[in-house]
Amino acid sequence: MTARQAEGDAVDVDFRIEVGPGGADGYPVVYRTTDGEEAADVMRLPHPHELEALAARVPDAVVASSARVRRAVVGSEAPVRELGRMLFDALLGGAGAALLLAARNRAAQRGGQVRMVLRVQPPELARLPWEFLYDTAEDAYVCLEVPLVRHPQVARPVEPLRVAPPLRILGMVARPEDQEPLAVQAEQQRLREALADLLAEGRVELGWVGGQTWRDLRDAVRRDARVPLHGSGSRGEWHVLHFIGHGGYDATAQEGTLALAGERGETYPLGAGQLAMLLAGHPSLRLAVLNACETGRAGGLNPFSSVAGALMRKGMPAVLAMQYEVSEDAALECAHAFYDSLARQLPIDVAVMEARQAMTLARPGTLEWGTPVLYMRSLDGGGHLFDFADTPGPAVVTPGEPRPGTTLLRESPADLRPQEGPAEAELPLEELYAEGLAALYTDRWGEAVEAFRAVIARDRDYRDSQAKLTLARQRQRLASLYAAATAAAAAQDWEQAVDHLEAVLAAEPGYRDAQVLLAQARFHRTRVQLREEIDTLHRAGRWEAVVAAVERLRQHAPDQPDPEVLAMATAAQAELTAADRARTLAARYHEGLDHMDADRWEQALRSLAEVHALDADYRDTARLLAKVRQEIRGTRMGPLTASPLFSFEAPHKVNAVAFRPDARHLAVATGRKIALIIDARGKHVHTFQHGGMMAGVRGLGFSPDSRRLATGSADLYVRVWNTGDGARLLLLSTRHTVIDVVFSPDGRRLAGALTGSGGVPIWDAETGLELLRIPHGRVVQSLDFSPDGRRLATICGDGFTRVWEAATGEELVKVAHGGVANGLAFSPDGHRFATATSRSAALWNADTGARLMEVALRRKVSSVAFSPDGRLLGTGESVGTARVWDAGNGAELLSIPHDDAVRAVAFAPEGTRLATATAKTVHMWQLREADDD
Repeated sequence: MTARQAEGDAVDVDFRIEVGPGGADGYPVVYRTTDGEEAADVMRLPHPHELEALAARVPDAVVASSARVRRAVVGSEAPVRELGRMLFDALLGGAGAALLLAARNRAAQRGGQVRMVLRVQPPELARLPWEFLYDTAEDAYVCLEVPLVRHPQVARPVEPLRVAPPLRILGMVARPEDQEPLAVQAEQQRLREALADLLAEGRVELGWVGGQTWRDLRDAVRRDARVPLHGSGSRGEWHVLHFIGHGGYDATAQEGTLALAGERGETYPLGAGQLAMLLAGHPSLRLAVLNACETGRAGGLNPFSSVAGALMRKGMPAVLAMQYEVSEDAALECAHAFYDSLARQLPIDVAVMEARQAMTLARPGTLEWGTPVLYMRSLDGGGHLFDFADTPGPAVVTPGEPRPGTTLLRESPADLRPQEGPAEAELPLEELYAEGLAALYTDRWGEAVEAFRAVIARDRDYRDSQAKLTLARQRQRLASLYAAATAAAAAQDWEQAVDHLEAVLAAEPGYRDAQVLLAQARFHRTRVQLREEIDTLHRAGRWEAVVAAVERLRQHAPDQPDPEVLAMATAAQAELTAADRARTLAARYHEGLDHMDADRWEQALRSLAEVHALDADYRDTARLLAKVRQEIRGTRMGPLTASPLFSFEAPHKVNAVAFRPDARHLAVATGRKIALIIDARGKHVHTFQHGGMMAGVRGLGFSPDSRRLATGSADLYVRVWNTGDGARLLLLSTRHTVIDVVFSPDGRRLAGALTGSGGVPIWDAETGLELLRIPHGRVVQSLDFSPDGRRLATICGDGFTRVWEAATGEELVKVAHGGVANGLAFSPDGHRFATATSRSAALWNADTGARLMEVALRRKVSSVAFSPDGRLLGTGESVGTARVWDAGNGAELLSIPHDDAVRAVAFAPEGTRLATATAKTVHMWQLREADDD
């Protein structure tokens, strides 16, 4: 029964609010009243950045509202009120509003009051200043009319302490020499003056710790203290600790601190856990009042990391802490009203509310009333910490100034034994120890901590209680961190999950499944971080970085493709390709102009032809090409000579040869399941194994970047190889013998010439997916892409050569070549193509199909090839001769006799070498103009 109930049968109503860990939809909230009513809702807060921005402005606004502070700051009430409105609307804007209104009405009818009890489990929300809840409907801050209690989740309540008046307050002032100065004696005197009437009436007794160090505090509160302290007639049984000084928060240690003095006067930061340890041995202490800023601030990892939180966890029933800086006048007004209410035996939450009202009335316009934060361990007893006996208090001792040199005197322990709470005194030590042991073995860590702490408070050396308490605290911390980690993971807050799990594993590497969860959390954290970075880079137009980041994400999470990321990667790659294409066009165009200025017509032709292949409409490239070709055709080429460079003996009959685009190697297709790579000196480099013994390699071709080699075989497969290490990249089944293969100029497509009705399939050169199949009724002997990749020419056993639209398979040109089809090649400028048949070699207009010229008449030509500049045409004949022709006028420039039929010819990329193949031998020739000798 509360004091008001005893005096007027008033009945208070507790309105309890519990906020649980957040999820995808928000934070679950449960509302309960002591009348048994209950409701639930989901709290949805504004964006975290908005909340953090407002919360960060609150401390300055509070300090700025005071008339005199210990540091100069600037602020206004607007951010405080806005944050309070947001918090109120989120917490009480739904199902809780009606329940709160009903509770207030019932309390008013019974002559009592509503007490709002707030338990906020998520650490990130517990740090918010809920004391500034602002009800826009009432146009008022809730705390000024309704007591608000923060009720952390702790294991065991503590019963009210039965005491004889007066209320005994142990004060301590700390003033380290390197901190902002505080006058110790002046601070003591100001508090005495604030409590003067209470002291004179004998309702309050005030004493002081005799120094500023942790040793002085320990001596004042240790269990065997028996002597009066400075300014007090009490022998050491204290009910309240009142600390005045500086507080802070150690972000590295994630812990609140009090600034005590060290041995040489410097600051000694007493951590929250250390303070709680010092006070744990004084069981009559029921309240700590911490008149120091940030003593109510906790870290994001642990809600008990503040000074107030640590004291609650160690068993302190109540703590009144300051979450922001508070002025001296406001602190004294708060202290007087608060202690006056306690001495009148009001519940502590009502005492805090009255203290807030006093601060507001005494200092109009101040926001400092929101600085005190009340934490209560137990709600039993109607908010009473003390059960005052109906006996007169001791004779009033008029407090005076501390006498210099006064020390604590030691008296017999029998003179005064600290009084213990009823609940703990009723249990024998053995039973209390067993209770802690049972809690320890059933993973109820908080209860184990409380039980062993109670044992040690009565007998420090009882069995192994000290070790068991240490173990329980370790397990409790691990369980708390683990729970916070799993909650963070459920909310997809991977950064917090990683931090918590790393802390768990640092303390115990094998703790449950923390190692697995940490790996998962790190994986998701990296994935989310990369996803955010990709989005940032894409919005900034950093295309190369987008592609690199997407590749890193793909390697990190290959089994979790993100369609939006893939779309951004595709867009970035398109931008890069376009930019690279634009640079290449401009560079090659200007190269062509420079070559034309210097009369280097062949080089100009190569540069401008590359521009035309990329973009036929680029500037005036078409006109310049016409001029260059006219100059080249107007210059009659002289005879050529050929000098042998080397001969290479293949293990089987040679079917085809192809130069690598970078001119470093030559590929050789043989009739017995192998293809070879030889270098520029004729040395063997690689062997590519194919199918069965009779599976000959019929055709081959390099990709434009020289990194891949495609081979077509009689075993009905097309293969793509890595030219660097010889690894097979693709295996494409055709169900027909493959006679020839060729890459598109951009390397993205691959076309094959098949026997029978297989036609011409075109594949994606990266994935092997068939994109298109061009039908043919007869064997396709050879094929070639135009330099721009838009067209594909095929020569077929039905007597016709055709030019197709490579993207659609539409037939564009069809010519009757005459004779048996053997070979085909596009000219480098794309305007002509050459055919090799059993009757001759011919040149055709690729746009109209008109025959331009014929060479090697009445000869069986097995192979045909253009030089890179398009000026020369090479042919291989069955009579054992390789010839080079002027591709402009058809004049024969060179004849190279061989011992056998020439089966293949190919010009090197630089145009000064010619490869020929007869039977099992590959010959390499150096070409020169005859008049050079």
